[in-house]
Amino acid sequence: MTITGGLPDPGAARTAAEYVALLRRLKEHSGLTFRLLEQRAADHGDVLARSTLANALQRDTLPRAEIVAALVRACGAGRDVASWLAARERIASGPAPEPATEPGPGFESASESAPGSGSGSPSRSSAFASVGDGRAVPGPAAADGRNRRPSFPGGSRTRSASVTVAASLGAVALLVVGALVLVPWDKGGGDGGKEGAGPAPGLSRIRPARAPELCLTDGEVTAGGGSKVVAVQRPCAQAVPPRTYLLRADDGLYRVQWDHPVEGKGCLTLLVDEPFRNMLEPRNDCTAGFQRFRIDRAEGTDGWRLRPEKDDRMCVAIRGDGGAAGAAAVAERCADEAADGNGEDDRQLFLIGPG
Repeated sequence: MTITGGLPDPGAARTAAEYVALLRRLKEHSGLTFRLLEQRAADHGDVLARSTLANALQRDTLPRAEIVAALVRACGAGRDVASWLAARERIASGPAPEPATEPGPGFESASESAPGSGSGSPSRSSAFASVGDGRAVPGPAAADGRNRRPSFPGGSRTRSASVTVAASLGAVALLVVGALVLVPWDKGGGDGGKEGAGPAPGLSRIRPARAPELCLTDGEVTAGGGSKVVAVQRPCAQAVPPRTYLLRADDGLYRVQWDHPVEGKGCLTLLVDEPFRNMLEPRNDCTAGFQRFRIDRAEGTDGWRLRPEKDDRMCVAIRGDGGAAGAAAVAERCADEAADGNGEDDRQLFLIGPG
């Protein structure tokens, strides 16, 4: 393993296992504990749960890019983040073990129940996956004995790869996309549930109206002693990948799909179980319930409201004061009167345009 100036050289890694070994060397060189690294990451505005980091460094699969960047910064090597991410991307883009007609969704069953499509008891669903462990190639996978690729954030889930599962999930994604109709954009305001209204489908950016320099993307949050990758707001320069697509069905309702060059595709799903209730998690099954939204223009503004089909009295909003990077998107009761005097709560408004 090559060491440059006392620090590991990520360019020396040829495999995922070597790359993770270099990350372990970087941590050892820093002399910091997992707890201190978590605190250092928070000081830099990153989320780096120590349990997620420990899990990432114990495995021989690539950690998510978000974990890598946060760890490198926390170790005091912030100027080397680009080198670490470039090396990770090089390894992740290496020859696939088997040819595939389309990148497999790389999503995985979440350890928690996903909302079903109308029944009272939620069914198991899958979360956006990653090539490694932990996050920016999204989080730990469900440990239920099945062979699966790693998934987005997950409390104590374990990971295992499965080309067969990825291929079958890819087929599902193709069927779903084929069933969606991409219709022209009517720039007028209106109801996302009516044909011809709503924002243009396709590659998009979704920016909170209160903090337009931020974009809706993936991020890890902790709650109730666990962690999960859900929709959060982060600086737009850090929000890709994944790329965001609006998919509109012929009834005018939308799905929000994330597409990562490694993890594949996943649709945002409204969670119904505590402690992540009403947050939005990417799941590989884009035919599941609680994934469709009505998107309508807030009268007199440039903003759009995202209303879950499950209950259109609710609107997607940014948690807290709506301005903090890393704040999660949640569904809450739509505002009846606005704090800003325009009849809207701008935490519930989003600017949506081409990506």
